[in-house]
Amino acid sequence: MVIFKIHNHSVVSNGQRATNYRQCCGFTLLELLVVISLMSIMLVLTVPRFHNTLFLDETKTASRWLIGKVRALKEAAISDQKQHTLHIDLDTERFWETDESMSTEALESAALNADPLPDGLKIADIEYPIRGKINSGQTDITFYKNGYSDKALIHLQDDEEYVSFLIEPFLSEITRYETYASFEN
Repeated sequence: MVIFKIHNHSVVSNGQRATNYRQCCGFTLLELLVVISLMSIMLVLTVPRFHNTLFLDETKTASRWLIGKVRALKEAAISDQKQHTLHIDLDTERFWETDESMSTEALESAALNADPLPDGLKIADIEYPIRGKINSGQTDITFYKNGYSDKALIHLQDDEEYVSFLIEPFLSEITRYETYASFEN
């Protein structure tokens, strides 16, 4: 059986004629309601997820910065074959980095251009396994050209909540704890 299409009519080869009454002009109201309902459900389910990623709180911003900075300093120490140092001023709550090849003027400039923590966050203290806790003044975490670093716990405080970051000597990853972690525990 052969079918020919002529002016919106279908003609079948045996002589019978069938008319195509359905023309595609738009969508029915039911189709539009179903699509709008599905899009609304998807939007309701995804908005909380987008809210958490687009509007990051200050703790997550500081966490990402600190984790990225430690990872970058470990990699830079190995690739440059120079000792790098992360300086932390607990009184002004600022971070900056230096390396062993910098001049005295460059070291002073790095300290003046230090990065502050986001508003609302406070450095509670820095804890070392041997030196203990340091809660005022300036302290340094060193990253050596052989690929290791000082072991330290950085404690950040956001109102009444603490976040701790463990820097391991031989690992490039930094571990985040949603509590006040300590070497004594």
